[in-house]
Amino acid sequence: SGEENVPLDLTREPSDNMREILQNIAKSHGVSNMRKLGHLNNFVKLLNSVSHCEEKLGFTYEEIIICLRVALLNEVKEVRAAGLRALRYLIHDSSVLQKVLQLQVDYLVSRCIDIQQSNEVERTQALRLVRKMITVNAQLFPSSLTNSLIAVGNDGLQERDRMVRACIAIICELALKNPEIVAQRGGLNTILKNVIDCQLSRINEALITTILHLLNHPHTRQYIRADVELEVCVHAAALCAVHMFIGEQV
Repeated sequence: SGEENVPLDLTREPSDNMREILQNIAKSHGVSNMRKLGHLNNFVKLLNSVSHCEEKLGFTYEEIIICLRVALLNEVKEVRAAGLRALRYLIHDSSVLQKVLQLQVDYLVSRCIDIQQSNEVERTQALRLVRKMITVNAQLFPSSLTNSLIAVGNDGLQERDRMVRACIAIICELALKNPEIVAQRGGLNTILKNVIDCQLSRINEALITTILHLLNHPHTRQYIRADVELEVCVHAAALCAVHMFIGEQV
């Protein structure tokens, strides 16, 4: 079952289009999930056509987020994925991101990341949304999502989770932009643990470089706790050197 083709007339008033889209997304009965999917995709088209002008949309960002939030609770993974995509396009600055977090949408995004591994479309959209949040304002990044990324980073290899490398890459990105939240949640250990577990020297170099970057700057050095991480760091650095040496010999 694919997305239902829902026509979007961009010559109409944007506020009329937005009303129709939000009504259809938020309705609990009488609208098929494939029709909701069509409306969620139209939402992105409409947003791009009016370039984020709140006045033209005829609704406040809060009202829009509350309606999109309903899509993340849908029983169909494609609808949840489309809801995550719509949110990614909506969050264009810190003020919208703040509203998303005030309405506790981050907990629903965490749920999409933690969901069964077969839901790759949904999890990919969740991780894209997470990266957009970091790009817009890493200082606002919530601990709920940090915890989800770290959980996949810690256990993903054993569970053969295909998202584990993407999550580790995002943790590294976040560690450079907001080291405090990554350190608070034990994410630096996750990075180092993956250096030890990972056999790919290119990935290892990226992970080690992240840690070395934090060690190199006085204001971020404090986040690497000497008792735990430094011991692991030495072990990881040694392993990395061995991998690089073997790579050069081959």
